[in-house]
Formats: sequence, structure tokens, C-alpha cells
Amino acid sequence: MMKQGALTLMRDLPLFEGVADETLEALTYGALLQWFPRETRLFAEGEIPDFLHILVEGTAMLAGCDEAGQETVIDIVRPGDCFVPAAVLADAPYLMSARTLESSRILMLAAPVLRAQVARDHALALRVMSTLVGQCRGLVREVKNLKLRTTTQRLAAFILSQVDPSPQDEPEDGATVELPVSKRVLASRLGMTPEQLSRTFTKLTPHQLHVTGNTVRVRSVEQLRRHCNVGHPNGGPTV
Repeated sequence: MMKQGALTLMRDLPLFEGVADETLEALTYGALLQWFPRETRLFAEGEIPDFLHILVEGTAMLAGCDEAGQETVIDIVRPGDCFVPAAVLADAPYLMSARTLESSRILMLAAPVLRAQVARDHALALRVMSTLVGQCRGLVREVKNLKLRTTTQRLAAFILSQVDPSPQDEPEDGATVELPVSKRVLASRLGMTPEQLSRTFTKLTPHQLHVTGNTVRVRSVEQLRRHCNVGHPNGGPTV
């Protein structure tokens, strides 16, 4: 039953688009599909991967720690994303740890099985390469954000990246955004302290932004973009 459930899920995941059913079925050997409670550690920095984790439902995060144990959020993982496939493919230690931010359903594919199928199936290899390229480009965008943008621009860029591009019941070009994570996690993700994030929200309040809890009301998307000098998501670096 678990095997059939995993197979059904895999057919809908971007990572396996266009991959033959024979390969997908082979990937279910040793696979697990589980729910994990909030704040569950999935793997630790320095561990050798046993599985490729793919988030099906929920939210998780990738984090790094310094020698003193201070943690910083490196990325937020959303449904459809896979966790650090480079480490799994290279059979190398994780450079980050991962944990759930809410109750999450995760598909885990056995690492040796995945590596064997990538070596055998060109379509799967291309899909995995595409995922690695996307994550690499995302890392470059993140470095540019941290080095080239102010805290105000980084926060504005993140909020704008969360705006639903489909039409909304909003006046003019307004939008309502629900922050996907707590403000503490968001601050770390954007390279700020929680206090800096609070001050940055305050700075943006007179400029087309209103915040209530985790709900952000953008009165004018274009005016916020122009005020913070943040390019269109398709035309420049975004968070």
C-alpha cells in the first residue's frame, strides 16, 4: 500500500516529470512516506544521507550552525522541493541540517537506489540535473541579495516574491500575503535579527505596507517595488 501511495505521489512531483513508470517503481524500493510532527529534526549537518527527502505537505527549513551552536536559516523548503540532493548524489556529508516547521508529510527515497537509477535512466538524470541547476541559481540569487541589497530591499523582495500572480480581489494592484513561516525564522532567512526585521517592517509601513500578525497587506505592489528599487521577479535577483 505504501509503495503504491509513493508511486502515485511521485508521478505528480516536478522532480519526476517525464520519468518512466519502470524507473519510478524501482525508486520505491526501500522508500518511506511518513508524517513528521512540527520541530522534528530530519537530518543533521555532517551526517551521510540515507535518503533523499522530498516534502509533500507542510513546511521545513534548512539551517547551518557555527561552532558555538548558533543557528541560521539557509532556506525554507516548500511542498515539491527536495532536500539537498547534491549531498545524496555525492554520498557526501550534509552541509546543513533540516527540520520541520509544521506537521509535514515527507517522501524518503533510499539514497543508493536513487543513485543507481540516476546512473541508469537518462530522463531521471536530466530531471535531477535540472533540480540541481535551480538550487545553484537560487544560491547565487541569495548571495547577491545578502551582498547587494539593504535589509529593506531584502524584506520587500521576499514579500513581493510571495504575491500570487493570479488576479486577486484587491483594489488596483494591491495584494495580501500570508508569511509562510514565523517572523523569527523569516528574520534568520533574510540575514537579520528579529529586532532588525521588526524595525524594517516599521520602515516599510508608510510605503504601501501594513502588517497584522503574519498577514501583510500590500496596498500597491508596483509602488512598493519602485520605492525599494526591487526589480520584477523575472528580471532581476529575487529571494
